[in-house]
Amino acid sequence: MTRDLDAARIVAISPHLDDAVLSFGAGLAQAVENGAKVTVHTVFAGTAEPPFSPAADRLHSIWGLSPDQDASLHRRDEDIAALGHLGAEYRHGRFLDAIYRKAPDGRWLADNVPGRQKLSIGSGTPEDDPELFAAVTEDVRAVVVECAPALILTSAAASGHIDNRIARDATLLVAREKGIPVRLWEDLPHAMFAPDTAELPAGSRLGAPDFVSVEPASRIRKFEALRLYPTQMAMLHGPEKDLFAQLEKHAGKSSPDGGYGETTWPVIAREENG
Repeated sequence: MTRDLDAARIVAISPHLDDAVLSFGAGLAQAVENGAKVTVHTVFAGTAEPPFSPAADRLHSIWGLSPDQDASLHRRDEDIAALGHLGAEYRHGRFLDAIYRKAPDGRWLADNVPGRQKLSIGSGTPEDDPELFAAVTEDVRAVVVECAPALILTSAAASGHIDNRIARDATLLVAREKGIPVRLWEDLPHAMFAPDTAELPAGSRLGAPDFVSVEPASRIRKFEALRLYPTQMAMLHGPEKDLFAQLEKHAGKSSPDGGYGETTWPVIAREENG
């Protein structure tokens, strides 16, 4: 692992329940094995109440949940089990996932894509909802103050998902004011099928990509933790799509020795580095 990933205290700001484990679960497991205290704060983990969007209703069905089950609580319980398996602590934010939110004009942010499990999430930027962005920033700041990390990790948000962008930009703002190094993880599984470059807010740029190799035991622990998200595995893994084989193949493209690992980028302040 790179030097800053050997930090004694690490906070990972995850947009959604399972994002941190999918994208950087092996790195988190390796950090714990190396003696770090790791805390994962999931921003958009609040409790949603009906009526739900048609897209959310469809997802609940795909996840195997009945209409009378509390989907938000169910997913938080999965996250607690998965992060516990990695040896990480958890924090769950109060904000609603985009599949449960509406745009300023009253339309649902999420819409179904006919014939596919994938959803369409309305485009936007953190500036479109300044109150939400300010509230998320305050919550991220509170977690950072509480945990006093030497390193912060979060999503690169290359997919442009509005939740990922809000979580990332809030994290960058807090990390900058606190003088804490930040690394952005490659968003998996999105990056395996639609690679893209993250566009950071003004004043920040990406450093060189860094493939973070881990021990085999950390890869195994990540894969075991992912299986503790059965709602998400219903979409990502099955007879016709082997998520774990796909993750192995993707890692192999960047691995110098064929071992498993994950990619991160350091965030660099532009005015200090040209």
